[in-house]
Amino acid sequence: MSHRSYNFRIYPNATQQELLGRHFGHNRFVWNYFLNARSEFYKLNKESDKKGLNYCDTAKLLTELKSKDEFTWLNEVNSQSMQQTLRQLDNAYGKFFKKLTKFPRFKKKGNKNTFTVPQHIAVRDGKLYIPKFKTGIEINVHREIDGDICFATINRTACGNYYCALTVEFTPKELPK
Repeated sequence: MSHRSYNFRIYPNATQQELLGRHFGHNRFVWNYFLNARSEFYKLNKESDKKGLNYCDTAKLLTELKSKDEFTWLNEVNSQSMQQTLRQLDNAYGKFFKKLTKFPRFKKKGNKNTFTVPQHIAVRDGKLYIPKFKTGIEINVHREIDGDICFATINRTACGNYYCALTVEFTPKELPK
């Protein structure tokens, strides 16, 4: 099995743009909050056996954080996309410790916003269906999607256009020699 990505332009209406904005902001908050939490945990525990937090620890902390009164607003968006953000943060730490990249940076509200939806994605009748978007977002499918959809990454560019990158799993066809 191999993976392939398709990038399509999406056209959300005003209420969908507001909800997408919340998704971007909540995922940015989760990244920054847990990047800080992991750094602080290391500073306090660098002499002990457990020096850092991993994905499972941060996922548990996210669940506890969402139940606190001051953070109930985190329940407005898809929880799986926030868990995916924690996985991406864990991957960034892993790459840093393997000396492949620099230390992960805090994300700021800026030109490029993005979040990933790991499951429950469908494209039918010219609409993209993801969790929390029951009516579907209009999508310009300019070529056939060949394979099963694994996950979708939604992003907004600096000029305000929205795109959806669908990653699919497919079986490559063997070509004749």
